[in-house]
Amino acid sequence: MTKKISLLKLGGSLLTDKNKPFSLREEVIKNTIKQIADSQEKLIIIHGGGSFGHPVAKKYNISNGLNNSIENQILGLTQTHEAMNKLNTFIINEFIEMNVPALSIQTSGIFIKENQKFIMKSADIIEKSLDLGVIPVLYGDIILHKSDTFSIISGDQIILELCKNLRNYQIKKVIFATEIDGIYIYENNNTENIKLATNLNYSDLDTIKLANLGQKIDVTGGMKGKIESIKEICEQNLPIQIINGLKNNYILKALKSEEIEGTYINYDTVKGKRISKRKIEHIKIPINYNVQHYTNYFDDIELLYHAFPQINFDDIDLSTDFFGKTISAPICIAAITGGHPVSYKINRILAEAAENQTIIMSVGSQRAGLVDPELKESFSIVRDVAPNIPIIGNLGIGQLSKPDFNPDEFIECINMIKADVMAIHFNALHELFQEKGDRSYNNLVDNFKIIRKSTQIPIIAKEVGSGFNQEVAFTLDKLGFDGFDVGGAGGTSFAAIESFRNKKLDETYTRNPADLFRDWGIPTPISIDYVRKASEKLIIATGGLRNGIDITKSIALGANIAGFAYKFLLTAWNDYNNNTILNSIKEIKTLKNELRSCLWLMNAINISEIFRKREKLILLGKLYKWFNQ
Repeated sequence: MTKKISLLKLGGSLLTDKNKPFSLREEVIKNTIKQIADSQEKLIIIHGGGSFGHPVAKKYNISNGLNNSIENQILGLTQTHEAMNKLNTFIINEFIEMNVPALSIQTSGIFIKENQKFIMKSADIIEKSLDLGVIPVLYGDIILHKSDTFSIISGDQIILELCKNLRNYQIKKVIFATEIDGIYIYENNNTENIKLATNLNYSDLDTIKLANLGQKIDVTGGMKGKIESIKEICEQNLPIQIINGLKNNYILKALKSEEIEGTYINYDTVKGKRISKRKIEHIKIPINYNVQHYTNYFDDIELLYHAFPQINFDDIDLSTDFFGKTISAPICIAAITGGHPVSYKINRILAEAAENQTIIMSVGSQRAGLVDPELKESFSIVRDVAPNIPIIGNLGIGQLSKPDFNPDEFIECINMIKADVMAIHFNALHELFQEKGDRSYNNLVDNFKIIRKSTQIPIIAKEVGSGFNQEVAFTLDKLGFDGFDVGGAGGTSFAAIESFRNKKLDETYTRNPADLFRDWGIPTPISIDYVRKASEKLIIATGGLRNGIDITKSIALGANIAGFAYKFLLTAWNDYNNNTILNSIKEIKTLKNELRSCLWLMNAINISEIFRKREKLILLGKLYKWFNQ
């Protein structure tokens, strides 16, 4: 049975008088703790710094990191931490006075920052405290960086990281207890008409106009900054409640889920909620955790060097045909995402970059867009911003195998993005470990024959990380598929992703099967070879490709196009956080330069001169054994 908890954020302005440094609202704190005790709810508390941490942090500019021109800044860093400890110690002592077991968790001891990302070393201490019936209490604090600097981690940021990292507890909601009633907005954008927004959806947060209630309660400033954090928490598919912690028993009532005045923010209630949640997890887990295959077999291939290139570097032609459209290089942004508000932004970034560089763009499974029309835009944005390049649509073998499958849905996927090509993805290993995964594909052949007759554009078979063997490739070729995306082992492992997502695996079995099967599959170089032996049709190589050298190796093995998902997920995430597309464009240019360099060093003027040229490859190690078993 899933253990559920609430996260309660106690604002610094609720617990302290922000206008007077180091001033406690003792009666407010005592009353708050009594309400928490009376609720008897299992929860984690996160509190802000108020008049304790903020004045010191501001004096020494701690949030902006190391600055040698600020006198005694390092001393100020420790003073900031100690100020927060004092506030936290008072709160913990009040819990103990009321015979409530609460444990201070030093935030700066369990978090570190690297490359602009917060890294939580472990959630075990927090979860073990909960197991014992102890209330973990965290607080805004200093945070050290691996790059020899420092900054501040706020209470809101702590909440977001808890949402990402708790594994054994399910968060049912997040409560913000402040000194105001909630989010005030201008009704109908009329500045004369201010009202409390009592119910909001995630999609409303970008459109509401925050009201300014005056200097005493700076909603426009204070609440505006909180909105971005609230949006990120909502993206974890969690409801949020903002209440006035000064009002009689409001904290108690919120914890007991009684109806009170405040602002309730829900992740938009849609039929595709479960799918949408999975989509955001498929984005964030590979970013936050290592879910790559342990072995990358491209390392067992060397390219044969030609010491006397007899062509001009700038004359090398990388252009390639892809089902009748010319692309600037044999590069594809492989299927990554769709079906979530963040997916919309990621897909937009990547499609704009692909259009800029004239390469192929793919979308993730469009099932979410079929289930919930409101999610279609996260896919259709791709064609909106990339009208000219080839775009590959995507639907899963699970959907096409259902007895009640409607062929019109396949056509709808094509129309959703004006697809040039459709991919049907084969993900048996993933479905095996996914909660409520599809595990019967008996109807695929019959259903595919129907859509094959009614569909004019090419349809390719796509694996998602375990590869095709020769037998399957031969069967699919004869069935009428127009090409293949081999999706071999070596890159992102969806079994590894499910080991993070599906907590029931740990609860049900003595060994987590997703961990055991993490490296299951056919290596990408082998899968290229298998498919090429079975078919003369187009092959996209995906699964562990990292650079232009791997593109060259793939083409020499027999692939026509090289696809990248994980690499472009990282660049798009960077672009998403910096409101740009430049990182993704730079990566495409980098891949092109690496590929052109390989061709020049192999004395090849174009792609066709290395295509299926096994004599230009040296096979080593385990891969040699695969090829020669």
